[in-house]
Amino acid sequence: VQINVKAHPEFRREGNTIHSDAKISYIDAILGKQIKVKTVDGLVDMKVPKGTQPETTLVMRNRGIPILGKADNRGDHHVHVKVVLPKDPSEEERSLIEQIRALQE
Repeated sequence: VQINVKAHPEFRREGNTIHSDAKISYIDAILGKQIKVKTVDGLVDMKVPKGTQPETTLVMRNRGIPILGKADNRGDHHVHVKVVLPKDPSEEERSLIEQIRALQE
């Protein structure tokens, strides 16, 4: 028996592991934030730790695909963090960012 699984617009499957992307602002990456993430079971709260770097992968254990023959075991859900930078910050945002830069020098 062969089973073909259609591609999902938001999830990628690798065995019993699910992969998805979460876009967050650079401010949320710096300060951390609780975000909602879509999983195969619906929305779940996930903590993005402060100082999260672009392309970080956060793992939600047992939120993936059920393991065949083991009803209580599931794969994981890997959330790949995509940090979104502003393309055209306002004058006020730019001024504040420049102040932060000056603090680091």
